[in-house]
Amino acid sequence: MFKEIVKAENKSDMITEALVFLLNILIGTFLLRVFWNRSLAKHITVLKPISTLFDAFVLSVSIAAVRGI
Repeated sequence: MFKEIVKAENKSDMITEALVFLLNILIGTFLLRVFWNRSLAKHITVLKPISTLFDAFVLSVSIAAVRGI
């Protein structure tokens, strides 16, 4: 994703790529929170529900770090 931002030909393309990247992170964080609370936390007793979007963001960053992305 950062390659597209760096290779943008003008500021408009750069801003568009950055906004798409930010929107992707926000949607992914929200979906992670919903799926975590509705399925994982209900069925796996050691997992606690996520209460804030910041917690979901930190969890998504840590999962991405473990995956090596």
